[in-house]
This record gives sequence, C-alpha cells and structure tokens, in this order.
Amino acid sequence: MDPTASTNPKEITVRREKREVHIRWQDGHESVYGFDLLRRECPCALCNDERSKQAAPGGLSLTLLTGPIVKAGEIQVAEVKPVGRYAINFVWSDGHDSGIYSYTFLREACPCVTCRGTR
Repeated sequence: MDPTASTNPKEITVRREKREVHIRWQDGHESVYGFDLLRRECPCALCNDERSKQAAPGGLSLTLLTGPIVKAGEIQVAEVKPVGRYAINFVWSDGHDSGIYSYTFLREACPCVTCRGTR
C-alpha cells in the first residue's frame, strides 16, 4: 500500500441492490468491495482459523457448519455498525457478525486495479 494512502474514510455507502460497499477515502481514492469478497475475507478469529485449516498440508479435514449455507451471489449485509473511529462491523445475512473490518485492513484490501498493482 502506498504510504501516503489515507486509511480514514470520508464516506461509506452500502449499496444493497448492487451488493457492494463503496468507500471514498480522505485522499480522494475510491474503493468498491463486493459483499462476497468482504464475507469471504472476514478478519475475525473464527474465519482466520478456518482459512488456515483449509490451507494446512495433510489433506481435507471435516468441518461442521452451523447456520444457513449461502452460495456466492446470495450473501447480503443486514446491518453495518461503526466500531470506534477505526473500523466497521457487518452483520451478514448468514448470521455471522464477529468480523471487525479496520479501515487499514479495508484500504490494504482495495480491489481496484491500481491498488492490486502495488501489492
């Protein structure tokens, strides 16, 4: 990430009909995150643990799922809440709500072509 890039949002808009979160940063950069991407990259401890199990060598492991199974293209944001001045939290339509998405995390994960090219 560019060291001069702002991690302070100027405006956050949730567009449920388009299934995306739009952030305009203080430095003028704009990031658009699809709901599927944000849910898949949830930074909570449970999701990080599941991702590490899937990436671990030694084959497949049995994972028990709870709650509804949601396919790509179906997940929705039910609610968005600020977490202090440093993050936001999503309540997802599958009931998951423990991810705290820091503004630094979101800026570093910006999916635009320019930001992907600098990673």
